[in-house]
Amino acid sequence: MSEPTPAPTPEPVTAPAPMRRLVLVAPDDGLFAERYRMLAGIAAGAGLSVFVATRTGPHQAAIEETGARVVSLGDEAGLNPMRAGYAAGQLAATLKGLRADIVHGIGPRGILVGGTAAAMAGISARVYTPAGFGTLGARRDAAGRLARAGLGRLIRGPLSTRTTRFLLEDPAEARALGLDPLDTGVTLLTQGLSGEAGAVARLYAGLLPG
Repeated sequence: MSEPTPAPTPEPVTAPAPMRRLVLVAPDDGLFAERYRMLAGIAAGAGLSVFVATRTGPHQAAIEETGARVVSLGDEAGLNPMRAGYAAGQLAATLKGLRADIVHGIGPRGILVGGTAAAMAGISARVYTPAGFGTLGARRDAAGRLARAGLGRLIRGPLSTRTTRFLLEDPAEARALGLDPLDTGVTLLTQGLSGEAGAVARLYAGLLPG
């Protein structure tokens, strides 16, 4: 009588890896919808779950069309340190709740609030995009130059980590921040977001833990 054939050993079942989360901090919802909402699609294509912290207003629907989820950032504007600090505290709680992996600040207020919130939430993977410096970019006097230099010192100093990266418009913007345009931590959008989508996807992927 032949021996019974042993049953095959079942393959071990492994749980799928959780999706990593990117939070784009863009206080100016109009600017984001017009110029930067493609970031959400690029990040989603790279396997990220995308949230946009911004004002909830008339541009919310356009942002949500990308598949991103909108998180209210309030209606405050400007760079008042007290108000920015309060907004950062609220955002830090949101980042912890979302278990965010990467924080990307867009525009001076997005950088200030997003970078501070990331520090408070213990998130070291950060990307900064000045977006032409907002109203600071329109000022060509000494005060405007000092303000831009001050922002550069912040993102190279207190708001910086070893895994901070910079997504910038052109070499001039890099130099205005005191950065080397050729530095490996700098990605330039010289061909616009559509032309540099691959570089942006690699930037995000490089910030994720292996």
